[in-house]
Amino acid sequence: MKLLVSFNEFILERAMADHTDYLILEGGAAGHMAHPFDDKNLTFGDFKKMIESGLQGELSFEEAPTEKTDGQNLFATVKNGQVLFSRNKGQLVQPLDLQGIIRMFTGHASKMVEDTYILAAKDLASALPKIKDQSMFNDGKSFMNMELIYSLNPNVIVYDRDVIQFHGMVDTDGSGNVTGESPRAAKELVKLLQDVNAHVGKTFTMIPPQVLALRKDENFADKLPYFMKKIEDLRNRYGLSDHDEVSKYHEMWWREEINRAFPNVSSDVKEALLQRWAYDNKQAMDFRTMSKAVEAKDMDSIKKYDKVDSGKKYKENIRPFEDLFLEFGSVVLKNASNFLAASPDQEMQRLHNQIRTEADRIKKSGGTDQIAKVEAELDRLSRIGGVESIIPSEGLVFRYNGKIYKLTGTFAAINQLMGIIKYGR
Repeated sequence: MKLLVSFNEFILERAMADHTDYLILEGGAAGHMAHPFDDKNLTFGDFKKMIESGLQGELSFEEAPTEKTDGQNLFATVKNGQVLFSRNKGQLVQPLDLQGIIRMFTGHASKMVEDTYILAAKDLASALPKIKDQSMFNDGKSFMNMELIYSLNPNVIVYDRDVIQFHGMVDTDGSGNVTGESPRAAKELVKLLQDVNAHVGKTFTMIPPQVLALRKDENFADKLPYFMKKIEDLRNRYGLSDHDEVSKYHEMWWREEINRAFPNVSSDVKEALLQRWAYDNKQAMDFRTMSKAVEAKDMDSIKKYDKVDSGKKYKENIRPFEDLFLEFGSVVLKNASNFLAASPDQEMQRLHNQIRTEADRIKKSGGTDQIAKVEAELDRLSRIGGVESIIPSEGLVFRYNGKIYKLTGTFAAINQLMGIIKYGR
């Protein structure tokens, strides 16, 4: 039994709704730019191969690893010589022209976000029509996925360059459905723009994904057995082998949990609960049907568990894999160079100082909930390498067996900490 991997519409909505750069994958393996621990169909052997290669400084399985940057997301295409833009799935069918994107962002709550999108759209509207061969846009059905990095509008990482970074082409059927992707189109489009001297706009310079240089970890002889033992301890918990998919671990974990929490319900109901909580398949047996098959008190417990505990248990289930790969990512990223930030050492020190200073301030004078959240994120940061492991990048991206994966190291923790620091949540 496979875990659900049909993420296409969900991931596309996420990519367009926030500033992260999700990449759609099609053609036999639907997915997104996931952490390795998100893909339950990888084997424990795959995990070992990734970790050994990463510690060796060799994540170029199919192409060179690139930097995952921290900007705002936008999709653009060209039809009949006109540049059109998308920020949600509906706009893949009816994309906005330049005036439409200007209207969309004029008056935005953040003047810097408004400027980022409007200035970038103007540069793109001027540059893309200059390309002689427009065929890669497939008459407006294929969209370049890109990230807007504006030095005056930083998120967590502060960049001192204004760039539009192309990620890859997303192909659609004209009705908003994704049919394929081409990451190599990003580099091709930049070359076409350079050929007509259109890659530098009034505000932004258009660039391909930033290729990172990796080196072998100086403590490779110690780090390799350290991470291998973590994988083998997880694998051995349920007597699995390197050839087994990680989904088997998660399924057995959830069966164990469901048997513990609801020992008296029938096997059919347990199977439905497994589908609901492990596979996010709520259609296996809806609660109305389930209520006819269990005692009222058990149904009340199931509903309470579904509402209150299932999310916490999901995090408990995934946490050892998440911690493993976030710690691994922090090691790999410490051995990386050629980041987009022009002064990475200076930006790294700024992040270290800001996290320490602001976290200490909140712990001394913040509210109870705020302090608890900060301490939880600091604890997570400690598990995956600590403040000293923070580097000036959101992470790196690599391709393995035809799929795109990301390693983010400490970024998730510092992103949450910065949210608490800035917004109190």
